[in-house]
Amino acid sequence: MKFRQHERNKQMRHYRTVLGLILLLSLVLLAACGAPADGGMAAEEGPAAEEAAADDEVVEIEETEEETMELSGEIVVSIASNDVQTYQAIADAYMELHPNVEVLVELKAPGVDAYLQWIRTQFTSEVPRVSIIESPHLREFAQEGRLIDWGPYLNKENPYTGEKWENSFEEWGLNLVRDPNTGQMFTMPYMSVQTFWLYNKALFEQAGITDVPPQPTWDQFVEWNEKLRDSGVIPIAMEGTTEQIWGGGRMPWLMRSAMDQYHRDELEIIQCQEGDWCFREGIDDVWTYDPSDVRNDDPDRVSINIARHLAALRDGTINFNNECTVEMMTNIGRVFQTANGFVPEGWTGMADAYPLFLTQKAAMRMVHGGIYTSLPKDIRGLAQGEYGGAAEVTEEDSAAAVEFEYGRFAFPNIEGPCVQGTARANELTQGYLALPVKDRAQNDLEVDFVMFWTSLHGMQIFLENKLDPENLQGGIAGPPLIRNVSLPGEWEEVFAQSVFVGNYEKPGAPGDAVARGFFKYEETKREWSIMVQEFFEGKITAGEFAEGYQALLEDNFDGLLEFLNLTHEDLDNPEKRPPGWVAAGPY
Repeated sequence: MKFRQHERNKQMRHYRTVLGLILLLSLVLLAACGAPADGGMAAEEGPAAEEAAADDEVVEIEETEEETMELSGEIVVSIASNDVQTYQAIADAYMELHPNVEVLVELKAPGVDAYLQWIRTQFTSEVPRVSIIESPHLREFAQEGRLIDWGPYLNKENPYTGEKWENSFEEWGLNLVRDPNTGQMFTMPYMSVQTFWLYNKALFEQAGITDVPPQPTWDQFVEWNEKLRDSGVIPIAMEGTTEQIWGGGRMPWLMRSAMDQYHRDELEIIQCQEGDWCFREGIDDVWTYDPSDVRNDDPDRVSINIARHLAALRDGTINFNNECTVEMMTNIGRVFQTANGFVPEGWTGMADAYPLFLTQKAAMRMVHGGIYTSLPKDIRGLAQGEYGGAAEVTEEDSAAAVEFEYGRFAFPNIEGPCVQGTARANELTQGYLALPVKDRAQNDLEVDFVMFWTSLHGMQIFLENKLDPENLQGGIAGPPLIRNVSLPGEWEEVFAQSVFVGNYEKPGAPGDAVARGFFKYEETKREWSIMVQEFFEGKITAGEFAEGYQALLEDNFDGLLEFLNLTHEDLDNPEKRPPGWVAAGPY
């Protein structure tokens, strides 16, 4: 890679030398002809002088490395992670190539709420000091014009590969986070992730469960929980605080998967129509609704009109106070209502149930692909009394932390009159790198660092450190989105075993947008999480949840429009592009 950069610099020096000689010879010839001060005359004689210069032999003058313009400045990496090893390794490799650049790795503690609040404090400054942040929850800053648009940079050559930068990425990954109409993209993906269920094989056999299909039905799932409970173990290691339900926990994955099964046909309501600003010929005029195709609503298959979606919610065309919401919540309650005994005792006050799974007190847990790299290290850490989670662990827990054989299955399919398709999961990008807008030179420097990071060499450094068995803070959730990058050692085979069932989280997906509050508007997310918790605790019925959820939408609709930078006038004129609308990825 250093050789490539040297060759690039050499070509630029040659270009500048030739150009300088041409200009010098032009001036000499003009002076010899007694060129007047009149700019017009000089301009007329310019082409002849250029032709004369072109005929002369060009002598290349070698420049020293010191004369070459080298990148310089400061880059501050502030990602929510404890993995100093990996990010420092990338920083060190970049600084070795560019000794006049200082890359400061200033990681922040993981935690969605705390990290997002920290980001907000950075943007109180007109020019934030931080260079690189990473979160899927950055819509507000994109709407305010505070984040750079990656789109134009993707069309440029990556100096660390010699190719157009966009060509380094899997196309489906970029499509999930960029506006299909404008090409705007405010977060940069570089990894992938999938969510699924993991189970303890020994505990399943002990409960008499021997047939575990790749994707069970919801009825099968309920039956497994009953058998596991009756065998004396906790069926599911699940957290149930309101913060875990709405934000950083696992329950949102299941709720969003369920809502996706019940709202998929709304695509026909919110699709861009002919004459709409977002209508794409050759795509939207040939698309037909097909719920049996789990990719039917991918961004490269169909375009979604945000104004039509919001108008349908406002006018009641899409409504939640109905028998289908009741059916969905009733099915979810068959497993997660506390009275069933499938979740830990006191789970609605539990922020971390993972040790229950690590110590084999619980048989199942919803996870993402990062479990493959983290589980052995987590068991080892707990056994050594070094568990890093929120739960308090005892010496007894440490003694019980031993490795066990596990299996996996996809999100179970709910079945019922209102269900419109099979259960899908998070199968999407991971890594949402964003850069605050600064002056052009500083942003160009920061982009150059990300170009290095997402090159073959940069990703090799990233993966080697993430997958270092001695790096207790490392691990990945899925394969990289960078083409031609191979996972080291056994990991290629491990992630090749993934069973893909479709992705519910994509731009405009009708179910996901309304699955936990509305369009991730915080005023509705928190209230929704309280309602869900009350339902699980038996304080409200499925019917009362349905009624309350519709009321939550109506009571917060104007605030939701303001959050999305939309107006009622935009909704009344869906054929026009809303001037304040910014598509900010699947969120």
